[in-house]
Amino acid sequence: MTWVVDTCIVLDILDGHPEFAEMSAGALQSKLDDVLAIAPITYFELSPAFNGDVAAQNAFLDGLWINCDFKGEKDAVLFAHKAWHEHVIRKRSGNVKKRPIADVLIGAYAMQKGGLITRNEADFKTLYPNLTIFNPISAAS
Repeated sequence: MTWVVDTCIVLDILDGHPEFAEMSAGALQSKLDDVLAIAPITYFELSPAFNGDVAAQNAFLDGLWINCDFKGEKDAVLFAHKAWHEHVIRKRSGNVKKRPIADVLIGAYAMQKGGLITRNEADFKTLYPNLTIFNPISAAS
């Protein structure tokens, strides 16, 4: 099975979130017998966390065993990576008010791949009631 890793899980680990980092890392560890992947939108969303540095981002994701081989979509993914980084810069300066529909796209990608690892289960269950979700918070309880 392929598990799509939500952006929040990667950021928990990257930022060393005091409440969620250990649970999120454990969730990925528990699924290493399967395939871990991210949706292209997650790849874009991570861009600001790495200051737009594709090589640093790829090295971090490789270290988590997360597959980001987008096959024939690589050029589009890299273009969107840059665009998202620039979007976040504008947002931080107050020039953008709404959040893009990332959860809709992540959920759709996860439906296609098999399952989703996220802490934001409710955000996805409403849109995709049949989506298989692994929530590290629920698993830790």
